[in-house]
Amino acid sequence: MHSGASSRFLIGVAAILATAGLLAGCSGSDDEGGSGPDGDRPSSTVVASDADVVLAVDGDDAVAHVDDRFQSYNIEMVEVTGGEFWKPYDSGPGKVTRPPIDLTSERLRNLARGLGPAYIRVSGSWANTTYFDPEGTSGGVKPEGFGGVLTGDQWKGVGDFARAVDGEVVTSFASGTGVRDAAGVWQPDQARSLLEFSKANDVPVVAAELVNEPSIPLGVPAGYDAAAFGRDFTTFKEMVDDVMPDLRIVGPGAVEDVTPIILKGPAIPAEDMFKAADGDFDVVSYHFYPKVSERCGSKEGPEVALTQEFLSRIETDKDFYEGLRDQYQPDAPMWVTEIAQAACGGDRWASTYRDVIRYVDSNGRLATGDGDAMFHNTLAASDYALLDEDGLVPRPNYWAAVLWHRLMGPAVLDVAHHPAPDLSVYAHCTPGAEDPSVTYAVVNSSETETRTVATGSGSAEVYLLTSDSLDSGSISLNGTVLAAADDGTLPPMEAEKATGSVEVPPASVAFVVEPTDVRACSR
Repeated sequence: MHSGASSRFLIGVAAILATAGLLAGCSGSDDEGGSGPDGDRPSSTVVASDADVVLAVDGDDAVAHVDDRFQSYNIEMVEVTGGEFWKPYDSGPGKVTRPPIDLTSERLRNLARGLGPAYIRVSGSWANTTYFDPEGTSGGVKPEGFGGVLTGDQWKGVGDFARAVDGEVVTSFASGTGVRDAAGVWQPDQARSLLEFSKANDVPVVAAELVNEPSIPLGVPAGYDAAAFGRDFTTFKEMVDDVMPDLRIVGPGAVEDVTPIILKGPAIPAEDMFKAADGDFDVVSYHFYPKVSERCGSKEGPEVALTQEFLSRIETDKDFYEGLRDQYQPDAPMWVTEIAQAACGGDRWASTYRDVIRYVDSNGRLATGDGDAMFHNTLAASDYALLDEDGLVPRPNYWAAVLWHRLMGPAVLDVAHHPAPDLSVYAHCTPGAEDPSVTYAVVNSSETETRTVATGSGSAEVYLLTSDSLDSGSISLNGTVLAAADDGTLPPMEAEKATGSVEVPPASVAFVVEPTDVRACSR
């Protein structure tokens, strides 16, 4: 065990008695503490005493099997077409126009492969007014009623990228005045054209929402309501049944019902859209942001990031939308088709280590139902992106996402012990393990308290994520700072073996892998 790792977790001198769940024969040095990411690390000479938590699962069966592509991401439509998006904080008062993202980039593709398999959602508010021009007849000039132009070559590029990184595409369609007749009725021609083009050019579109965020209808006629949504949805479904009958219809894409962050409430309540769609969603979707960024007027600063109130905001929205699902679309999977630290591009601290606690904790909270999935917003645009758009440098959340992908499989297990409020534990079967094993994601959101955990068997492999500062743009795995090669190839990400108690420092995440005979992980 190298010195960097040894300063971050402790190995006890005695194995845990599996039947009693206790540590035996422990002794240590005088230095038993540990400070947060902004202070000194605990000494490697400390020997663990009894663990705060003995990690265990309750029962032999999985409580859910989330989607194999549970951890997915967004590439905003405006990234594909180029245009104005949430500009960097340090860019000054003027407008910032982004060129189209280079989806052929070897570095981008290699980094995205580290997240695959995944759904790639190409949508967002800008998609509501994007004109699809497969033949290039517009000359790049947006027609009246549209805000941007998507070319056939750009959409082919999305397909090429998706196939290269083990991705499947989820999208939505233009819904603004440019696709409506004089009476304001939605016309399916643009949506039909995109789906037909996708079939002809092997763009792997597998699911779609009619419109992005109908709860905040941008670009649709004034007075757009649930009745209009229901009318448009019927037309949409008839078109899908004709052109691509295997396409999964996702909706309603609700937001604002529980946590009003932009409006004082939804323009169209989610329940009204469920009723209007008459039970025809294959997948139930909503968006969740715990707050808006300072771009949109938030006064909440980084001090809220690790608080239980902030981390648990997702539970209220989740419970609300799952309740509607249970009432109107029983057994449908739940997809959070947009989620990030804050709406409006994210706060300045969305790109730092400070947000890793929320990222991993939210994954654990959301992975509770069969077929569930979450879509981080975004892959590589603005402050909340997994990758810095300037140089495609992986941010701390990217590395947390890679470890989640590698270690937290679709089979979700019930955790036997629920520790202190600021220590969350989630358990999944380890995917692709040579021998059956369980991975525990242990999230210590305390900024001051070090926690100790141990497995029932007394042995484990540990992947510990830490940083020297909450506000750092870098992250360490077992003491080694993570960085990708120039071509985006990922470094080795190896575990440290532990027998005994594992120390989880303040504001850190430990993935603890334990061999198991749990039936769910042996299949």
